[in-house]
Amino acid sequence: MLEFRNLTRAYELGGERAGVFDVSLQVPKGCLAVLAGPSGSGKTTLLQLAGLLDTPDEGEVLLDGESVSTLPERARCDLRLRRMGFVFQAFNLVPVLSALENVMLPLQFQGTPETEARQRAEMALDRVGLADRRHHRPGQLSGGQQQRAAIARALAPDPLLVLADEPTASLDHAHGGPLMDLMAELATERGVTFLVASHDPAVIARAHQVFRLRDGRLAEAS
Repeated sequence: MLEFRNLTRAYELGGERAGVFDVSLQVPKGCLAVLAGPSGSGKTTLLQLAGLLDTPDEGEVLLDGESVSTLPERARCDLRLRRMGFVFQAFNLVPVLSALENVMLPLQFQGTPETEARQRAEMALDRVGLADRRHHRPGQLSGGQQQRAAIARALAPDPLLVLADEPTASLDHAHGGPLMDLMAELATERGVTFLVASHDPAVIARAHQVFRLRDGRLAEAS
């Protein structure tokens, strides 16, 4: 389970105070949760806090009941590597590597033996429907295929938590809907918790839980 307790992270933007303020919420294991709201509402700030890429001014982040937001940097890096997956809006696939090699990367960083890393990466690609494209480089894949490869890369290390920032922003409706369906299936089948930042109504409609933000505060949870 992911939990935010009274999180505040403030900064200056254009001469005004921005960020998130006193946000508390819980996301159960195996849930596809969406942080919804317009640009500037605090969605990305909360993702950065959840991913231990930033530290709160006040409050704490808990993962499986353990407070993790104030861990030393080395421990935070290890936690990100072993228990979290990230799906970026721009995919962030390495262009000179095949889909398979991209998915193997986090496993190799963990020190997973080559044969096992390859097997797990192939299984992850198969699960997202890319087994037949595993030897293609990102430039040879469509936008939807690149995003599915990014999801496979996030899932291959068996994380507890996957964080996704506007994952459908670069996709048309024909690809965005199936992508969210896949995330929902994986959350249910594998018990992975997904926290997705989006203002896309199609994404919000597929969520198990929706947290609506307004001006950096939690306005509604459903």
